[in-house]
Amino acid sequence: LVQAELENMPNFRLQIPNNHFHKHWHDSAAHKGRIKQWHNQAARKHRRREARLAKAQAVFPRPVAGMLRPVVHCQTIRYNAKKRAGKGFTLDELKEAGINKREARGVGISVDFRRKNRTEQSLRENVDRLKQYKANLIVFPKKSNRAKPRATDASKDEQSKAEQYIGDIMPIVKAAPKIVPYKITEADKKAKAFFTLRMERSNAKLVGKREVAAKKKAAADAEAAKTKV
Repeated sequence: LVQAELENMPNFRLQIPNNHFHKHWHDSAAHKGRIKQWHNQAARKHRRREARLAKAQAVFPRPVAGMLRPVVHCQTIRYNAKKRAGKGFTLDELKEAGINKREARGVGISVDFRRKNRTEQSLRENVDRLKQYKANLIVFPKKSNRAKPRATDASKDEQSKAEQYIGDIMPIVKAAPKIVPYKITEADKKAKAFFTLRMERSNAKLVGKREVAAKKKAAADAEAAKTKV
């Protein structure tokens, strides 16, 4: 009997089961439904696609992505080297490109009355962007049966060849860095970069003390010269 009981006892060296089967599928006062299901994912995907197609048909022949955006720099010293799309072009940029600020939005150009140009480089970059967009722009007339078309309106041949643009208008592309190879000289081999950096760091640190020491030495030399006279 004792032998049978020993054989039926569990092996305590095995791992203790600790399975979590309390998933709380239902909404209750204690758990508030921790498991969220998304069985209509495929239907939502289909609905988003149908909405995109309906929007493209509604805004035809205008671009699907919306208006043209300027190139601006990100904020703070950490990210200001990166470029992104801004809210709108400034009034100075529109004036330099020869575009009326009141007609800009009508031809798909976003306008920001609050932004200012801090540098000439950013102004030139966005002005060139506007001129390039203006060169490829096809303006449909508001009234197709107009007796005398306006100078800015496109011809019927251009209108028939126009296609709706899909995607970002003139996307901002990061320029690839250019590495120019050159032959290493003897001066480059003898140069000690770490030593040079440490010396420059020490010189910058001791510049104040050295100026004080130089002034004291000059004053002492002046006193010594007076005593000799």
